[in-house]
Formats: sequence, C-alpha cells, structure tokens
Amino acid sequence: MAVTIARRSYRAVLSALVVVSSALAFAWAGWAGLENLRAQRNLAQLEELSGQLLQRAELAIDYAVITLGDYTAPSNDLCNIDALRALRQQTFIRGAIKDIAVLAPDGQLMCSTAPVQFDLLTSGSARVPEYESRNASIVLQPSHTEGSGLFRVLWRIGGTHSIAATLNIDMLMFDIFPAQLRDEALAEIRIGPQDVVARFGDVASTAPNETARAFSATSDRYPVSVALATSEGSLRNWNPWPLAPVLAIGATAGAIIGLLAAQTFMRPPSPVDALRSAIRRGELVPYYQPIFELATSRIVGCEVLVRWRRRDGELVFPDRFIPIAEASGLIVPMTERLVAQALTEMAPLLFDRPDFKIAFNIDPAHFAQPGFLEALDQIVAQAGSSKSCIVLELTERSAFPDMKQAVAVTIEARKRGYRISLDDTGAGHNGLGHIQDLSPDIIKIDKKFVDVAGTAEAADAIIEVLVKLGQRMGAVMVAEGIETEDQRAALAIAGVAQGQGYLVSRPVPLAAFRALIRDHELLAQVTTRDPQMA
Repeated sequence: MAVTIARRSYRAVLSALVVVSSALAFAWAGWAGLENLRAQRNLAQLEELSGQLLQRAELAIDYAVITLGDYTAPSNDLCNIDALRALRQQTFIRGAIKDIAVLAPDGQLMCSTAPVQFDLLTSGSARVPEYESRNASIVLQPSHTEGSGLFRVLWRIGGTHSIAATLNIDMLMFDIFPAQLRDEALAEIRIGPQDVVARFGDVASTAPNETARAFSATSDRYPVSVALATSEGSLRNWNPWPLAPVLAIGATAGAIIGLLAAQTFMRPPSPVDALRSAIRRGELVPYYQPIFELATSRIVGCEVLVRWRRRDGELVFPDRFIPIAEASGLIVPMTERLVAQALTEMAPLLFDRPDFKIAFNIDPAHFAQPGFLEALDQIVAQAGSSKSCIVLELTERSAFPDMKQAVAVTIEARKRGYRISLDDTGAGHNGLGHIQDLSPDIIKIDKKFVDVAGTAEAADAIIEVLVKLGQRMGAVMVAEGIETEDQRAALAIAGVAQGQGYLVSRPVPLAAFRALIRDHELLAQVTTRDPQMA
C-alpha cells in the first residue's frame, strides 16, 4: 500500500510539472514562432520596398525617354524658338525633368531649356561616365556630386546630335521607408556599378556592424540598381506583436496540452504495456527451485521460475502476469530472455556438474512456433551451455495448437540433445494422451495428487499407474509440490524417483540457490562420515 501511494504521489508531482513546463514551453514557443514570422514578414516587406524603389526609378527614366521622343517628333530643327518654347512646356509638365538639352556629337551644348541645370550636372574637369541601356542609343550619365539626386538620360540620334533630359529623383525616395524605420535606414539609387545618384538616410546608421539585412534590386532595361538597408535595432522593433496576449494564448494552449498529457501520464499503463516495459528493462528475473532425489535428498537439477522484481523492490508472482504474457504473445520474448539470463548465471555450476539438469517452462504455442528450436540453439550457444543439461518443460495451462507440429518439434528437439518434460501430468491439458503422443523423458506428477499421497487411495492408484507407465516408457518420474516428509516417504515407496517442493526449498534467487546446494553437499559429506547424522 505504501509503495502504491508513493507511486501515485510521484505521478501527481510529475503531472504537475508536465502541465507547468508545457505551459511555459508553449508560451515561449508561441512567442518565438511569432517573432520568427514577424522577422520573415519584415524582411519580405523590405525586399518588396527595394522592388518598388527600382520601379519608381525605371518609370522616371521611361517618362524622360517619352518626353524626348515627343520633342524630336515635330521637327529636326530642335533649337529654334518655337521648339525651345515647347521644350520648356514639357519640363514644366514633367516634374522630375529639370532640363532638356540638345547636344552636338562631341557632347557640346547646342541649346537648353535651363542652362543652369545643365551646368550643375556637367561642372568639373572630369569626364562624365556613361552607361548604356539595353537599347544602346539610351545612355545614363550620373552627376559628379554623389547622392545629389541628379542624373541625365541621353538619347543619341544617329551621328548628328543627341538630346538629354536631366532628372532629379530625390522626391522618389522620401516616403520609401515606413516611419518606424526612417531614423536608422538607408536607400540608394545607383547608376552603373557604384555611382550613387540619390540617397535617403544616414550611412553611419547602417554601418556593416550595425546592419541587420540589406536588399538590392537591379533593372534589366537600364543600368540602374537600388539598395536598401536597416539597422538591427530598427528592424527588431518594427511591427512588434503584443507580448501579453501572445504569451497568454501560448500558455493556455500549453496548459491544455499539458493537462491532456498529464491525464495520460496519471493513467496507469495497461497490463500488457507494463509487462512489455518490464521485459525491456530486465525486471523479469529467474528464480531457482531445486529438484532432488527422494531417496537421498541429493539435488540433481532445478526448475527455473520467473519473478517480476519492480524497480521499487516490489516482487510480483507469476500468477499475476503469466496469463497476460501468454494471451498477448509476450511469453515468447519473456521466455527467451529468461533462458538466456539463467544459462549465463548458471554457467559455472553447469560446467562443474555435467549431469545437472535445468528445466524451463515452455508455453505449448511457443514450443510449436516455427523457428523455436533455432532461436533456442542460438541462446544456448551464446551462453556456452550443453543442450544435454536443458529440459524443456511443456506447461499445461493451454492446449497445443497443432499436436502434429508439437510431436515433430519434440522429435527434433530430442535429436538435438534437449530433454522433454511434461508438466502437471494428470491435470489440465496434460493427460495420458499427451504422454502417448510426446513420449516425454520426464513426467511430472501434479501437486493435487502429491498433496494426498499415502492418505487417499484414489490418488495413490493414479500415482501407481503413472509410475508404471513411466517405467515402461523409460521416463523419469518427478513429484511436484512436496511439502512434508510423509509425502516424500509415500512417493518414494510408490517408486517416484525425484521431487521438488518446499520440503527442500521454495524458489530462490541465484545466490541463495548456490548456498542451498553448498549446504546440502556439506550435509551429505557429514552424513557419509557419520550415518547417525542422517
């Protein structure tokens, strides 16, 4: 009872921990997940902004090209008074265009709507670089002053002259960033690989060690590209989620899932699952009950019985789990592990006593399975044991599913060196028919007859019949469950050769079994020297 209460308290504490930890984990995971989504969304918006800025720059150049096309259409005499008047009208209408000029083939100014604007772009001794568009007749020229917002769109018309539109695109950039990013963000429009013609923001605020992410976009029609960047802190604080609701929702979801998990945890495992776990953890251990000669009390063998020793020390007896093992099929792995462990533990004793027999209970369905003997051979070989010392004790709890198969396995097992024992003969499924079919090497008389041996004529008659049958078949008779000296004496008189039971010992662990054998051997030596001690 105390162990059960302690186990339940332990589960209750663990369940509470599961609920709390699940709530915290889900709250944190929810927040982290939303933060990741926010970061992905923000980065996607920055990428979209870079595309929008590039599109604005391309449209400005497109308007300039369209304006130049409109100007050249009416006449080839582009510098007459009427033409210049029309040109000024175009620059006034097209807000981004500050000047339209006509240039000679060598680049010298022929006429201009605003000579001052033309001089601003071309001032200085250095030659203005030129970058061709996909249409080679359209050329872009940056200003000498970086980030001024000015650049020129030049349209070469044959070899006679060129017309050029001076653009100021500063106004394209002032609203490109949301308000939250403007203090620590940078946007640039570039012509060619590195000429910055327009800039919004502070370069220092997005130095390499401060920049979170940078995006760029490049035109496939003009030699124009754009670049956006923002600082780590600015990006982190952009579009924040409300902290309290997110944590509350995550914690609630976690608590619900934790409660469901705790209910599962609090619910004790099914008997089959518990037994499966016990087999896997090695909690099923062999106990040994001696088999002795009735005439001399000399221990000549043992039966291996299984006990379930839980991790908390509780010992569970076979009647509580063997039926579950047989019904679920776990009897197979349980038996195989038990045989392997017992043979390993008993290896020194079996080596010193070649005639010692060790018996294992085998379920009839397991015995008749294909591959049973092959698996057993492998276990025996790994333990280094001799097959001649192993007795396969066929239990009576269930019938053989296929008697022909059982007979075939019995014959093959005996050929390989194993001995066959029929357990609990006279009770359950093991009757005289099984003795006839299986021809066992050992016949074990059921305890119900042993209990009344020498006191009940019917039981004595059945024992006498079994003994005579065993003698004719060459089988060794073993009486189960001998508890008194009177029972031993009556069975010995009836011709039973061997027995097992509490008269000598109950099933015990290996250490106690070895001590028992040692004590019996010492007693036999003393008795040999002094017969009066018998």
